Amino acid sequence: MIPAASAARRLRRHWALVAVCAAFLLGGVLAIGGYDHLTYNSGQRAVGRAPLDYLAGGGERAFDQLHHLHDRYYGAALETPLVLVERILGLDGLDRDLQLVRHLLAHLFFLSGGVFCYLLAYRLCGSRALALVAMVLFLLHPRIYAYSFFNTKEPPFLAMFMVSLYLTHRAFRRETLGAFILCGAGVGLLVNLRVMGLVLFAAVLALRALDLAFAEGADGRRHVLLTGVGFALAAMLVHYASLPALWTDPLGRFAE
Repeated sequence: MIPAASAARRLRRHWALVAVCAAFLLGGVLAIGGYDHLTYNSGQRAVGRAPLDYLAGGGERAFDQLHHLHDRYYGAALETPLVLVERILGLDGLDRDLQLVRHLLAHLFFLSGGVFCYLLAYRLCGSRALALVAMVLFLLHPRIYAYSFFNTKEPPFLAMFMVSLYLTHRAFRRETLGAFILCGAGVGLLVNLRVMGLVLFAAVLALRALDLAFAEGADGRRHVLLTGVGFALAAMLVHYASLPALWTDPLGRFAE
């Protein structure tokens, strides 16, 4: 856990990031009313509804519903929490309040991707100003910014990809087992949102394989192998745990 004093120092050092986040949050709240009539593939709600019913003990009917969904193999890690929030707030049906809540949460998830874009850029170039420019360019693409309110497919995948890239850079910088496990967890969620996330999964394993080939000594090779296996297992376990459609036949359904 980061001490409060250390966290306060970091916030002061990155005050511009805090200010830009506040501005984007205010802008999103003001703009969200213009998207209340838009739904992008409302069937995505079923991707979250079916796993939630299944987890709640819906029985054979919920099981059949889950395994007959067209998009059952991606997006549950985001859609299931969204549906859970809907039910906690008592928002039934496709009414305006439900859409506004979904749009706000989806947009907040997208904004979090911008924050990790900043953090990654800062790690790469060491300049807060350049990192801020990168974040603003990431968030202000007109088409993507608009879609971030009502499209719960591509913008969340983009945001999660940025999170996973940051965790990947952090893992290779720190070279600790914990960092690679955390990176694997992020990549597992990324693949949940869209299977194309396997590109990053394969890239991390390829880089670990290169490190293994050039590692010096038995201890160095053992460390690289351990962190690589930890990454892969974390990614697979998180992906499996966050996608109930895989639970009955993990290998067969993943191949499907």
